[in-house]
Amino acid sequence: MARDVSFFDQLGSLLAKEREAEKARLATLAQGLSLHEREEQGLSVLDLETVEEAVGLGGRVLLTLARADRARLPARLHNGDLVAVLPRRAEVSEPARALIARASATRLQLAFDRSPPPYVHEGLLRLDVVPNDITYERMRSGLQRVKAMDKGLERRKREVLLGNEPPRSDTPKDFEPSRPLNPEQLDAVKRALAAEDFFLVHGPPGTGKSTVLAEVAAQAVARGQRLLCTAASNAAVDHLLDLCLAKGLRAIRVGHPARVAARLQEHTLDIVVEEHPDRVISRDLFDEAFSLLGYARRQRTQGRSRERFSNARASTTEAKAMLDEARALEKKAVRSVLANADVVCVTLASLESSVLAGEQFDLALLDEATQATEPLALLGFLRAPIVILAGDPQQLPPTVLSQEAARAGLAVSLFERLLKDHGDSVKRMLREQYRMNARIMDFPSREMYAGELRAHPSVADHTLQDVLPPGTEVDAPPVLFLDTAGKGFDEEVEPTTHSLFNTGEADLIEARVRALLGHGLAQRELAVITPYSAQAHRLRERLEPFAPDVEVDTVDAFQGREKDAILVSLTRSNGEGQVGFLNDLRRMNVALTRARRHLFVVGDSATLSGHPFYARFIEGTQTSAGYRSAWEWPDAP
Repeated sequence: MARDVSFFDQLGSLLAKEREAEKARLATLAQGLSLHEREEQGLSVLDLETVEEAVGLGGRVLLTLARADRARLPARLHNGDLVAVLPRRAEVSEPARALIARASATRLQLAFDRSPPPYVHEGLLRLDVVPNDITYERMRSGLQRVKAMDKGLERRKREVLLGNEPPRSDTPKDFEPSRPLNPEQLDAVKRALAAEDFFLVHGPPGTGKSTVLAEVAAQAVARGQRLLCTAASNAAVDHLLDLCLAKGLRAIRVGHPARVAARLQEHTLDIVVEEHPDRVISRDLFDEAFSLLGYARRQRTQGRSRERFSNARASTTEAKAMLDEARALEKKAVRSVLANADVVCVTLASLESSVLAGEQFDLALLDEATQATEPLALLGFLRAPIVILAGDPQQLPPTVLSQEAARAGLAVSLFERLLKDHGDSVKRMLREQYRMNARIMDFPSREMYAGELRAHPSVADHTLQDVLPPGTEVDAPPVLFLDTAGKGFDEEVEPTTHSLFNTGEADLIEARVRALLGHGLAQRELAVITPYSAQAHRLRERLEPFAPDVEVDTVDAFQGREKDAILVSLTRSNGEGQVGFLNDLRRMNVALTRARRHLFVVGDSATLSGHPFYARFIEGTQTSAGYRSAWEWPDAP
């Protein structure tokens, strides 16, 4: 499909619609709410006080807050969330801002880039979640920069991205892999290394997409290439960093340490640069400069003599010179650390941060590419001449709030568009999966991948029985559908968020968790997922007191994850046969492919069977002895 550069303007207008939709969503949520209602919606946390203070990662100030009564926090904030910090009962013109460094059920640790104001120690505090517009601005600017690529090789790259010219490739060459690869993985690595514009790695669940990316990284660095590893989410970038470190590569993670997994924080730029000699000198200069500025302030306030003003001016001039020198040394230290790295790992949104200004790479790996909107993914093409995009268009799509923007194309990832424009020759699909029992794999393979997936012999027949104590008797076939039809477990609407929950299904899930843990299954190998946030919230509240290490979350939070046993609450049960959110089969594909040994699905066949996808799923469980009725189920409450 031929396009001109106005295509990037069209993307920009869709991006603007999405930005307005996000603002409208927050405004609607907050409109007319009391502070306590804001807290119930997860927009604020009230009645906090400082209980600990420390100097943390990268010299940041860390404050730990807890409720004054030490009660559990009403809403779970997440690591990396941006918050405004205000006095609970007073007004301030400019609230301090901080990132959530660590969140638990009863405490929040905040990371401040500079010293927080005195009021954080002087009484009760309130936190407000703050929307962050920086990413939108960076995407908008990136679209304009891609549009302006109008000369030589840059113009050709733009035409490839527009679908007007075919991508180039060298002849794939043999290489010695650092670990055994199956034929499809080997071919994917060869073709990725031969690409001269871009290449797509299609990795269905459990097929070793990470193995391919790790091998591409190792081979590229061995060839002397400077590598960029990027993705839309911090979790995906952390995963890429893990892969590179496991290969022995010198990798540095760029980004706020509060947004990086704790085990990887020692590899963040902020931490590594603290040990650089130039940074050590710059810290001393900063300390001396601030001391001189304090002296200058005291000179001005202690009298009006000509001598005091002269001293203040001289001290201020000297301090400013020191600050300039300190900043220059700090910048030099950062450049030195980055130059010494084989690989730089950073989120797409942070590629445009000042710390990476002017940095260019020979090759970029873009993981979870099918979850990134096109304006975000294009930022990777501004930093490297060749980009390898890895993902699966049959799993979670980009999150787009504006229905208008989604219908107009913003929900289509760059991975999907490039595949449509250039055809299957630009992609390699991996087909052998190393996660699921073959019976768990069978239904999603037929429905989403034309039956092309195959289970590696090492996993094809493994079951839950294999990881339970010898002699344990448990009804746990690889796939088990528990049908609640006729039980009266009707869905309910959460009045403020309008999300759905189902108390009857929650009862069954809780009973199943207790049963499996009682049979000896480790909590860390069990997870509960549901498409609805209200159901996840209720299940989390039920399970946390006796099973704190059993993860409970929405489907969206589980892409890329796996456990021995996964329990799924479909939630929908109504007389009209409405399945709503469950119509998104890519989301359901994620839910059905997280389990290694045992997939347990609770749902109402009377509601679900009106949809052919769910009708086929239920029929498949009936023919494979994986169907049970809640009327006869021993774990029923």
